[in-house]
Amino acid sequence: MRLLGAIAITACLFFGAFAFLAAARLNTDISNARSDAAQLVRVQTIRTSLAKADANATNAFLVGGLEATAVRNGYTNGISTAARTLAEAASANSGDAVVLERVNRVLTTYTGLIESARANNRQGFPIGAAYLRQASNLIRTDALPPLAALVKDENQRVQTSTDAADSRLALLAFFLIVVVVALAVLQVWVYLKTRRVFNPSLVVASAIVIIVGLVGLGVMFWSRTEANNARDGAYTQTVALATARINAFDAKSAEALTLINRGSGQPYEDRFKAVSQTALEAIGSGSQTPSGSNQQARTIATLQQYLTQHRMVRKLDDAGSWDQAVAAATGDGAANRAFATFETVSGKALSSEASALANDLDDARLPLTALSWILLLSGIAAAVATWRGVNQRLREYR
Repeated sequence: MRLLGAIAITACLFFGAFAFLAAARLNTDISNARSDAAQLVRVQTIRTSLAKADANATNAFLVGGLEATAVRNGYTNGISTAARTLAEAASANSGDAVVLERVNRVLTTYTGLIESARANNRQGFPIGAAYLRQASNLIRTDALPPLAALVKDENQRVQTSTDAADSRLALLAFFLIVVVVALAVLQVWVYLKTRRVFNPSLVVASAIVIIVGLVGLGVMFWSRTEANNARDGAYTQTVALATARINAFDAKSAEALTLINRGSGQPYEDRFKAVSQTALEAIGSGSQTPSGSNQQARTIATLQQYLTQHRMVRKLDDAGSWDQAVAAATGDGAANRAFATFETVSGKALSSEASALANDLDDARLPLTALSWILLLSGIAAAVATWRGVNQRLREYR
């Protein structure tokens, strides 16, 4: 009886300890997923800001002389947002600091080239276009690719953290079964030896373990489901919208570069077609999520309106009406207004989804801290009840 009692008591204690660890680790996994998702949003913000700044810089170049205030503000806001978010992202994850520092150096070089392009453009020097092309290519070859690699890394971390939830549930279920079996064996043995059907203390111990264990499994299953829903819903939509915005700004830049390089801008028009198609596909992938159809549908509609106006710009330019094409692509032109609408709509949608993602993951981990301590205390309580039940029978033998 002492041996079986010791085994049952140890099983109860192990149940409490490992159940505590399982719930705590699930809490940590979801917390890590939230942190990695937030870092991914930061990196995507950097990419979007750089693409936005470059789109405004190239668009302003079309006008010549002093650019419009709104366009200049769009460029400076993009650069300042990128610089500020670079610092935030480097502080949030030291593992990304090396890549982000390299991107920051590229940003410094880029802004210098843009200022050279602006200075020459204001004076009507053709070399300004060369500076602009060099700056735009620098962003696409030295800044955006390493940031895209970071996005893949962060995405993998989010997937790993959310997938780990299954192993936490399996661990808790295993130890629940072990301790229930140990208590059942002890009670059957006591019944066979003492001919008493019930031992109140052992029954209490079994009830504690079964009830708290099943509640713990239920809560952890709910948390895992909520985390997976956040990953498959708000997280997927956030990535889709950010990707679409990056490629849309790249397309806007390509549109301006096509017009700047009169007669030799076909490579930029080819790039426009490629990145605009990628933008449409990205939004389309986000619209497949359970709650993403409405926001994504409106974003797709505004992007398609812009693409329709871009085709009008190309028709004007191909027909020899270059001035009218530039007017449509800049200032209050139809294509420029359509793109501004897309920028506003997609920006609001992205902000809403990023906020929803953080809230959903916070909700998923909310009950886990309390649950982990309840599981630990229940294991201790079951062990104490088991000891009392065994000790009571041992006193009878004495």
